[in-house]
Parts: sequence; C-alpha cells; structure tokens
Amino acid sequence: MDYKLINRLIFSKLCEKNTYILALIVGSLINAYGQLLVPWLRGADNPVIALKIQFQSNPVLTIFSISLAFAFPWCVGVYSSVSTRYKHRRIESIADFPDTKPDPVFRVDKRGEFVEAGEVTKDFFRKYGVFNAQNLLGEDIWGSIMSGKASDNIGQFYFEPEGTNYIVKYTKTKDEKLNIYLTRL
Repeated sequence: MDYKLINRLIFSKLCEKNTYILALIVGSLINAYGQLLVPWLRGADNPVIALKIQFQSNPVLTIFSISLAFAFPWCVGVYSSVSTRYKHRRIESIADFPDTKPDPVFRVDKRGEFVEAGEVTKDFFRKYGVFNAQNLLGEDIWGSIMSGKASDNIGQFYFEPEGTNYIVKYTKTKDEKLNIYLTRL
C-alpha cells in the first residue's frame, strides 16, 4: 500500500471546497431530520424548544450529536473519494500518459489519420506541420506497419525537421486503430 499517495490524495480532497459544501448540506439535512423532524413526528409540540431544553440540560452531548451529523458525510466523502482514486490510480496514470510524455504518443486509424493525441504531441505536430502518420514516419515505416510485416518494435527513423532519431513502437487496439509511441534517442 502506497501511504504517501494516500496522504497526497487525502490532502487533495481536503483542499476541495466541495468536500465541505457537501458535508454542510448533508449535515444540515441530518440535523433537521434528527433534531427537529423526528421529535415533531413523535408528538413534540415545538421541536425547537425541545432542542433548546436538551441543549440546556446536556450541552456537550447536544453539540456532539449536531457535530456528528456534519462529520459523518465529511468522512464518508473523503474516504469514498480517496479509495476510488487509489483503486483507479493505474487508469488515471494511463489517462495522463499522453499529456505527460515529452515524446510523441498518438493513436491513428488505418489511413494514418490522427484520432487521439496528448497536448504535447499536438504541439509537436503543429510545430513541424505533421498532418498524418505517413508524414511523420515516412512511407516505408508506415507501409511495414500496415502490411503486418513489422514487429511491435519496428526500429528507428530520423526526423529531419527536428534533427532527431526516434525509436518507433506500436500496438494495435481492439477497435482496429494503432497506438504509436516514439522515443527520442
């Protein structure tokens, strides 16, 4: 278990304004129900006066009871958010991958048209006027990928506008598209 990550997720959740808004709303509803509506349903003439009497006779218990109604949704909100994010951290990490990898990572269809790319890759394409996979990889590499003769790691190519060599890797997706990963040498 990654306790540093859990602490970071808890801190992140505690910094969100919605955490407290939700606890305020739900806590208010719980208090309205428990402190006012239930006594009224049980036949109390005036639940507000009954709450005042309860507060005068046992203020610590009354304050604890009211506070608990706010603490419960706050704790549940923090716990559910942190546990969900911790459970799905791998998916979240993969989703961020195209935007955080400095080298181009993109998805193309069978025609070589870009279907998906992270912001870093889109900036790279705009900077060098790349409009499809063939334009970037060259016809030889693209042809070997499409013919099925290339392995997952098809070697490297020289990208002249940048003056850099790249290693090319690709994987096929379930929906007949290609994920292409370039790594600068």
